[in-house]
Amino acid sequence: MFYQRTSQSSDSQPHMLARRKATGQTPIHKPLKKRQKGMRVLLSFLFIMSICCSVFPWGRSIVRSVFILPALISATQPGALISNGETIQHTQITISSQTGPVYLDIFQPTGHDPLIRSARGGVLIVPGVGDNRQVPQLINLSEALARTGLIVMDMTTPILMNYDISEQDTDATVQAFKKLESLPGMAGRHSGMISFSGGVPLTCFAAADPRIKDKVAYVAAFGGYFDTTTLIETFGRRSITIDGKAEAWHPIDIPIQVLTNITIKNFSYDEQTTLRSGLATNAQPLSAEQLQTLSSGAQAVYHLLKGDEPGQVESNMKALPPDVQQLLAELSPKRVIKDIRAPIFLLHDRNDASLPVTETREFDAALTQLQHKHEYVEFHIFDHVEVRSGLNLGQLIGDGTHLFSTLDNLLYAGS
Repeated sequence: MFYQRTSQSSDSQPHMLARRKATGQTPIHKPLKKRQKGMRVLLSFLFIMSICCSVFPWGRSIVRSVFILPALISATQPGALISNGETIQHTQITISSQTGPVYLDIFQPTGHDPLIRSARGGVLIVPGVGDNRQVPQLINLSEALARTGLIVMDMTTPILMNYDISEQDTDATVQAFKKLESLPGMAGRHSGMISFSGGVPLTCFAAADPRIKDKVAYVAAFGGYFDTTTLIETFGRRSITIDGKAEAWHPIDIPIQVLTNITIKNFSYDEQTTLRSGLATNAQPLSAEQLQTLSSGAQAVYHLLKGDEPGQVESNMKALPPDVQQLLAELSPKRVIKDIRAPIFLLHDRNDASLPVTETREFDAALTQLQHKHEYVEFHIFDHVEVRSGLNLGQLIGDGTHLFSTLDNLLYAGS
């Protein structure tokens, strides 16, 4: 719009003010102008920030972290996330792999595609052993991620559901990742993998697989292990060494059950039965007579997992049959880290009684030596991989700050 400016002498200002007073007109209030100008500046800043948070990957990762962090800490989805996040739908499908079916739970935003195509992205979650599909904290995490605009896929297999871990499930993980990338709207977008506990080796194996290793945006490994051999040794000693000091460490029953299932596959049926009964929850120790019925290899497995011969760990490890030792090597993420190209985010609780924190510290040390891009954070608020109840404010603030930073960096890697 064009307008004509009327010239006015510099000495007319007092006369105009006098006329305003004489006619009862309100004088011009300069502080009001300043406030209006300040408001325009604030609104402009907020507008620019909203654009940045939508357009730039770092902005999207920050916003997502702000919404997801309270959901993780509280193990529930806050009202702000539900009211401001996207509406989502949950579907279940089954796909095939070399070792059998793969069960997938998909949590997907139902809104239109965002203007910025890369704002979507996907996450494959491998939650570990057992059937975790109805675990409240897993559902909470999956829904929270999906409400921020990500397509989330949880996977499990019959092997995992039977409290076992097999290198053969690598193909199942690869097929799940490829299925995630093939979903409508995912073309050209980035996807990462998040794993918990016994799911960690599978995401590592898949991230090193030539079929997808160039497509994986990141790998997040929470509460896992690095070397199955040193893991078994720790179970046998019932102690860990932290910063040069030994301290007692007593595993809970579930990881003992998993390691039993892993190590006894090639023993005779009678030996498997005896070992399962002797290593079961609250089981009485095997008698001398029962132990005599076992081969030297089966006896070594029993003592290592029972932890009743902490001073004989080295000799018991040597007594393990060659096929068991080979299996332990195959199940170690250690063997594939040189082939992983994606950045790796390591997380572990300092007092984890399922898998020792020393395993992830060794993982961190190996990645540091390789100069592989990674981060490592230790926490004190988790019971293995689930948030503990009854935490005080100091604990939540301290660990919450570290968790926010890791979330931000992880989500940025997937943007």
